Amino acid sequence: MNRSISNFLRNIRNITAVRVAVFSTVTLTFGVTANAQCGSSFSAMAAAADSVRNQSQISKSISNASASASDNSVNTSIVGLWHIRFLVGDQQIQEAYQIWNVGGTEVHNPNVDPRQGNVCLGAWREAAPQTFKLTHRVWLYDTNGNFQGVGHLTETVSLGDRGNTHSGTFTLDIYDLSGTFLVQAAAGTVVGERISPN
Repeated sequence: MNRSISNFLRNIRNITAVRVAVFSTVTLTFGVTANAQCGSSFSAMAAAADSVRNQSQISKSISNASASASDNSVNTSIVGLWHIRFLVGDQQIQEAYQIWNVGGTEVHNPNVDPRQGNVCLGAWREAAPQTFKLTHRVWLYDTNGNFQGVGHLTETVSLGDRGNTHSGTFTLDIYDLSGTFLVQAAAGTVVGERISPN
């Protein structure tokens, strides 16, 4: 690797580290740091999304990347096990396994440190043929274990590739103790691939 590319990459890493540190400090100051249960996943998503936004200077408006459901879909149900990826721009900020259950409940297992909790629960409904809306609610605590508010993760996804993939949008919003909106911590696209038994 030539010297100018090496220096450029080192500068990018340093800038990213500073931005993540600043975002973490701001998050602590406003008391929305999550330390228990699924909340650590939300904090990781928010920090990663902020880093990507700052690196690439992407617009705040996220285009709707929701794929139309394929006309030749074989599996028109979202029910099943999925490997999903959350993206801001073209940067992955988190991945997870997700189970969409019959009856409208969902279990989400993000790739974060399990010692702080990495199982989230949600509810879903069919919004249109082969298009589904999902919502999570997560309690948020500060580093001392004090309740700080609630995180809302929402997704709208549509099936594609004969029901074997889905894509759409997500938002991560933070609310205070009284239910008042505080900040949109992340927004982008979500894509998934169905995991089938062999």
